[in-house]
Amino acid sequence: MTSNEPAHRRGKAVDDQILAAVIDVISASGTANIKVEEVARVAGVNKTTIYRRFPKRDDLVLAAFLAQADTTIPIPDEGYLRADLLAVAHMVRDVVTSPLGQALLSATAATPELAALRPQFWDLRLGAAAVVIERAVERGECSAPADAQLLIELLVAPIHFRASQIGSDITDDFLEQQVERALSDL
Repeated sequence: MTSNEPAHRRGKAVDDQILAAVIDVISASGTANIKVEEVARVAGVNKTTIYRRFPKRDDLVLAAFLAQADTTIPIPDEGYLRADLLAVAHMVRDVVTSPLGQALLSATAATPELAALRPQFWDLRLGAAAVVIERAVERGECSAPADAQLLIELLVAPIHFRASQIGSDITDDFLEQQVERALSDL
């Protein structure tokens, strides 16, 4: 990065460093005791830089969750709905069964401040994933459901439930069953 680079690009690069550092810290030690000082050390920035961008710890963690979700669970475009839904299901399984995914799930369940941020996080993620259904409607594969976002929620909820509550394997067969259930609602 050069000093001739526009300030907004330098700012984005610093934000990306900070958010990546948050994910690294969460991966290493969970969210319950995340310290801004540790994030600053890992990011290679001063803690005041973090506080200027993220005045509250919860803002910092939510921004990191959202950045992680956007990079970890990209919205597939396989060309047909069944493949897209199956890709979403596989990606969700991979994330929620990873050490970072487990840390994020337990953090939002155990921390009241982070639990209050869940609706915003899920509204963004489910809305983004609903694009696969909107594309299918545009291609003429199906009619528009009453609520595409709810259909995605019904697809991923059993995956999250198995990961966070039951602890049983989330097999490929299970994912196929969830996709078939979602398709039967169209």
